[in-house]
Order: sequence, then C-alpha cells, then structure tokens
Amino acid sequence: MLTTELEKVTISAETTVRTALQRLCENGQQILFVTENGVLRASLTDGDVRRFLLKDGTLDASVSEAANFKPHYVFTTERRNAESVLAESKFNALPIVDEEMRLVDVVTMHDTVNLGNVKIRELLPADLPMVMEFFDQMAGDTRAMFNRNDVNRLRAIEHLKCTQPDKEIHFAAVVPSEDGELMVGYVFLWDIDKKLPWLGIAVREDWKGHHLGRQLLDHLDAWAKPKGYGGLMLTSVPANVRAHALYERMGFSYYGVYPDSEFLYIKRYAV
Repeated sequence: MLTTELEKVTISAETTVRTALQRLCENGQQILFVTENGVLRASLTDGDVRRFLLKDGTLDASVSEAANFKPHYVFTTERRNAESVLAESKFNALPIVDEEMRLVDVVTMHDTVNLGNVKIRELLPADLPMVMEFFDQMAGDTRAMFNRNDVNRLRAIEHLKCTQPDKEIHFAAVVPSEDGELMVGYVFLWDIDKKLPWLGIAVREDWKGHHLGRQLLDHLDAWAKPKGYGGLMLTSVPANVRAHALYERMGFSYYGVYPDSEFLYIKRYAV
C-alpha cells in the first residue's frame, strides 16, 4: 500500500468507536490497525466492535476499550508467509511490521493472489529466452523507467554469458506455466565485489499491484545481509512515485539527486 492508503486502515487508540465504525465502512477491509507513532499496537474489526457494544460498551468510548491488543502480523522478513497467515486468521488484511514493530505495509487477500506459486531463483544461461520475453512484454513507461536504451536487457544478456560472474548476481521470480516457467519479476545486484552494491528491480506488467516487488527486495536482503554487505543502493527516475514509496517502506532513505538526474536511495544494514 502507498502511505496514503495505509492511512485509511490505521487509527489511534484515542479515536472513538463511532468514528472507527465509519472508517471500517469506508476502507472496505473490515479491519483497522491501531498505531502509536507508527508502531502497531492492536487491531480492530467490525466483530470486535459488535462484541464491545453487546457488553454495554458505548459508541463514544475510545477504540482502546474495544481493540484486540494481540493482533496477527507478519515481519518483513516473513512476508512470503502472508497468504497462509491471512487464510488462517480469516481476516481481509494483514499488517507487515519491521523488527521494531513499526507498521510498514498492509497486505490484503487480493495482494497475495498467486504469490504462493512464486519461486525466486538465480538466473541461468538457459533462461535467456525467458528473459527476452520478460523485457519484450514491458510497457512503454516501464521501459522508460527501467530499461532506457535497452541497457538492463543487454546487461542481463552479458551476465548470462558469464562475462562478470564475480561482480553481479541476477534473480528471477518465476511461476509454473505451460511452457515450463514464466518470469514475473526480476531483481539484480551490480558491483557485488563492493560493500554497497547497486540494485535494479522490475515486475511483470500484469503482476504489478500484488506486492511481488516487496518479495523481491526481501529476497535481496536475505541474500546480502549474511554476506556482510553495508547495504544496498539504487537510483530511480523522479516520475516513479509509486516505487519511491515502496523503497522508503522497505527501509531505503532518499539521499538526493544522482548525477544522471535520478533520485538516489540507500538502505544501510545495521552493523
């Protein structure tokens, strides 16, 4: 979710139950998340409100009297488990929190469709036809933002020829298809011989909006952190506002404008 969308499903503990009911009707998820300074404290469903009112609670009481202070949630490092947790909890939405319990995202049942079938693995030379098809299906705006002058396609081809095996690593997110596998996402790191490698990421056009980008970035973190890297960095065109929101939710900070006029984002790992 974008920051503005997160605001639609969050509420403070001091809010009245009356206002919370209005918010529950408006957001369509039948659940709100109680936060304090960005930290997840509780959840509130329409069922919680009904039970509270049946016990002689009032609409003018604060949400803190009706909320569930043992909410279901998933850490960012376990995001791929969101679909199964959602199914078990029977909720329409599930909060994603960082190690300090800060709410960074909310995943809905719609978002998790098909994610259980996704496998992220390193690209192999035999994947060249799949990689070519992935770049071919990109829409014009994606090409402008991710593959100007075909630079990233050519770089992927060179990598598959094993020209720089010790300086780059490329991963594909794939799902089963009639022809074997379909590439639905792509993420890579350049300059992996340095402490702060560059990353690039792209998601298949008809898979956008399903939180696959977050899963790809989680995969990079899981690969890079144990190897002692200082963090990751990337640049993004100013117009790619949705991606900027994703990067910031995933722990990247804006560091200004890079010499090529793109925005520079860096995520630093704790020592």
